[in-house]
Parts: sequence; C-alpha cells; structure tokens
Amino acid sequence: MCFSAFDIALLNWLNYHLIPHSVPVLRIISYTNTYISIAVIVMILITSILKRSKSILRQFFILVTTLILVAIVSQGLKTIVYRERPFMTNPSIEKLSEGGDSSFPSGHTMEVFAMAGALSLLFRKKEIVIPIYLWAMLVAYSRMALGVHYPSDVLAGIIIGTFIGWGVPWCYTRFLQ
Repeated sequence: MCFSAFDIALLNWLNYHLIPHSVPVLRIISYTNTYISIAVIVMILITSILKRSKSILRQFFILVTTLILVAIVSQGLKTIVYRERPFMTNPSIEKLSEGGDSSFPSGHTMEVFAMAGALSLLFRKKEIVIPIYLWAMLVAYSRMALGVHYPSDVLAGIIIGTFIGWGVPWCYTRFLQ
C-alpha cells in the first residue's frame, strides 16, 4: 500500500517531538478506551436499575450497540484493508506501545469517537460533551505519538467512529421508538 509523504512526515514529527517522559502517560491514555467505555455503560445500567427508568435503559442499549458495532466494523476493516503498522514499514518510527496486526483503521480511535458521538447525542450537556471529546482526541493523538498508527488510520477511526456514534442513536430513535 502506498503511503503519502505527508502521512509519514506528520507521524515522524509526532513520534519524535514528544513531551519528555510523556510515554507512560500516553500509554495509559491510549488504553483507557475500553475501560472508560465499559465503565460509562455500567454506570448507565446501574442508574437505569436504581431509577427504574426505561429511557436510561434505552441509553444503555444504544451504547452497548455502539460498542458492538464498532468492534465488528473495526475488525472487519482491519481484515479487508490490511495495512502494516508504521514501525514495521518505516524504521525511523519507534514503537512505544503495543499494536495488533493491521493498522487501518485505528480501533482505539474509532471506539472513543463512537462513544463520544453517541454520548454527545444522549447527554447534550457541555459538561459531558467537552471532556468526552477531549478524551477522544487524547486517545487519537496517543496512537500516533506512540508510533502504532499513521495519521490516516486515526483520521479514518475518527470519521467512522463518529458516523457510528451518531448513527446508532439516530437508528434507535428512527426505527425503535
């Protein structure tokens, strides 16, 4: 697969211009995606049970569906569009974290942007939307800075994740209400 010079140049710059001693923090941020996603879903489930609220339970099902769809789409695309990790194809990129087989798209980024998109539609409060998108952007940045994804992998994760995050609540509202 042919990579654009801009993709590689930006990745090189991000990989080599890290804040000193930031790698451990970036690794933690990078792997918060599923833990935070599941924690939010569990909190919403508990709240729906305690309040006996069908509308909150609906939010739980929307987020679970979002997470399942992200996993299916991410793994499907990684299988169909196999792309080697940057550190495998470009010796100047230092591998600073773990990465699976295929690089495209960034599954971590897809998941956090799907969750951010869905949560921003379900809870339209800036106290929720701003932190969740900041978290999503930090995860996306960390995947590039740690050398495990090209910027185009991350951009694809942002676009596809956002589409899923907005699409699942829309489908629930449109077809299951």
